[in-house]
Amino acid sequence: MPSDDMQQASKHISIADQFPLLDQIPTGILAINRKGEIVLWNHMLEQWSGSKRETMIGANLFACFPDLDMADYRKPIEQVLSGGDSVIFSPQQHHHVIPCPLPDGSLRTQLVTISWLSLQQIALFSIQDLSEQHRLIEKYRFVTRELEEELRHSQELEREKSQLAAAVEQAGEAIIITDTAGHIQYANRAFLKQTGWGDDEVNTIAIYDTLFSTPETSFTDELQPLLASGATWQGRQQMMRKDGSSFTVSNSIAPIFDDTQTLTHHIIIQEDISLQVTIEEKFRHAQKQEALITLVGGIAHDFNNLLAGLVGQAYLAAREVRGMPKTAARMEKIQGITQEAAEIVKQLLTFARQGEMVSNEFPLGSFIKEFAKLAGHNVPESIQLTSDFEPGQFAFRGDPNQLQQALLNIVQNSVEALHDRSDGRIEIGLFPLRPDLDARHIKKHPVLRHGNFAHVCILDNGSGIAQSIMDRIFDPFFSTKQLGSGLGLAMVMGCIRHHQGIIDVESSASSGTGIHLFLPIIKTKNRPIASGSASEEHEGMTILLVDDDKRVLEPTMELLEAMGHRVSLAHDGIEAYETFAQHPDSWDIVITDMVMPKMNGLESSQKMRLLRPDIPLIYATGYDQSLVIGNTKKMGNSILISKPFNPDELDQLIMKIVKRKE
Repeated sequence: MPSDDMQQASKHISIADQFPLLDQIPTGILAINRKGEIVLWNHMLEQWSGSKRETMIGANLFACFPDLDMADYRKPIEQVLSGGDSVIFSPQQHHHVIPCPLPDGSLRTQLVTISWLSLQQIALFSIQDLSEQHRLIEKYRFVTRELEEELRHSQELEREKSQLAAAVEQAGEAIIITDTAGHIQYANRAFLKQTGWGDDEVNTIAIYDTLFSTPETSFTDELQPLLASGATWQGRQQMMRKDGSSFTVSNSIAPIFDDTQTLTHHIIIQEDISLQVTIEEKFRHAQKQEALITLVGGIAHDFNNLLAGLVGQAYLAAREVRGMPKTAARMEKIQGITQEAAEIVKQLLTFARQGEMVSNEFPLGSFIKEFAKLAGHNVPESIQLTSDFEPGQFAFRGDPNQLQQALLNIVQNSVEALHDRSDGRIEIGLFPLRPDLDARHIKKHPVLRHGNFAHVCILDNGSGIAQSIMDRIFDPFFSTKQLGSGLGLAMVMGCIRHHQGIIDVESSASSGTGIHLFLPIIKTKNRPIASGSASEEHEGMTILLVDDDKRVLEPTMELLEAMGHRVSLAHDGIEAYETFAQHPDSWDIVITDMVMPKMNGLESSQKMRLLRPDIPLIYATGYDQSLVIGNTKKMGNSILISKPFNPDELDQLIMKIVKRKE
């Protein structure tokens, strides 16, 4: 009886004999039985794979090709072996079912169809080599991609060209291309907008002859040879519009050369900087005003020191001539005049104030009502003065004297604007900010949308303010009067800014002028009622008085001694500290100037506080308080006062701050 191997071999031979043409076709053919054994391996597969038929027949397919043992391959193959439908392994999903290398080392791209031959009880693998087709397809795809890329690049260049053209056309700066003679070949929309010329008129314009203002003729004579040499030029020039008006531009002119480096055209980028020039002018004006403020501050400081000495001397002289009524009366007038001079100095400083201020809380409603009565004494009977107040107190924090002076200045301006009218009228009003009625003010000053404001207005039906000077009415020392300081509205502006308010002016020749002030309203607080009298009798204090100006130091010492105090002097901050350090506990209070050479009052007092933390301090300054208050507020149990100070008020402050310590 023949062995199993012989039977199997004879079966294999019989299967191969059944398909003699399989070795002649250009397709790889193999077959496996239900056990997965290879029973057919044609000549084409021998060539492709390099594996001989004798080696492959009888071998297990999954052992020879382990990748086919994976579920993605094994499961479909077993489905065919069980008599199921044919299965196709596509090159896109399954790549290389039976790895067969090409001459270049890459693997053949295969389309594999597996079918069940029920008569022979085998699964037949038909392996079609698609490598050439795949190569041609890839080549086609490559060529297609190249064409698409070239087309895309061409479209991108066209799009960039269109974008560049659109950008040039829509640019905010005028872009002009001229020939070498200066005739315009191209101009964008900005140029037409700047100059007022039409698109159909551009080619008739020679930029050198038509656009540069007449005073620049010498400039064009210099510019033409410069540009003919191929040089660039940048600068500001006055340009002419079609209607003859002029405007300021920043010009940049550059040459354009062809491939042979021959000059063919010029490109001009022209920016209208009229607004920038206006802003620069305003900035220079602000710088001049700042310099003026600094000058005024320095003058006021020196003047305040003189007044401080004068006040002290007048106070002492008045005490010495009590038995001489006429002389005493004159000295009293001198004191009054000195205080008026001090108020004028305060006005000089008011328009320059920028910092925080020492202020009081008071009802704006009552204040404005009282002010209206006071204004009545300054308004001639020929002018009708009316008032309109909405009920409410409008709690406000500020300097009532400064605010009153500012309002009086506004009323005085209204009176002067009504001097030639028989039906003159001034109206003073106080209302809460009303979003509907005050919409135009809110639009101009958006900060009014936030917070609570009271609206104080002073209206007149006078001659109004000319629009040509509207932007100068708050300048210090600007005045339309033949004689006058021009400090009125400048002081008003400084006062309102000092109080974190807004000022808005409306004026016309037909309706007169309206000054609108918007002042911040605060929440009221219940305050305890102070007890005691400021005029209580007191014992004299031991005072260290510090100032670098003898004109202030000596009369202040005399008036303090006349009040019963014991006074020691120091001429600068270092001397003050050294004097204080000798006996720190013997001093009741230190009164010091703020600005001194060697060491200022603040530094000196800080060193004193290291030796004695509870020593009361009074700081005196001839400058605006807002410039130094931020530093002095950090020092507890201290007061900041301005020079010149009222002698009686100074005495009360001394007792107040010393008692506060106790």
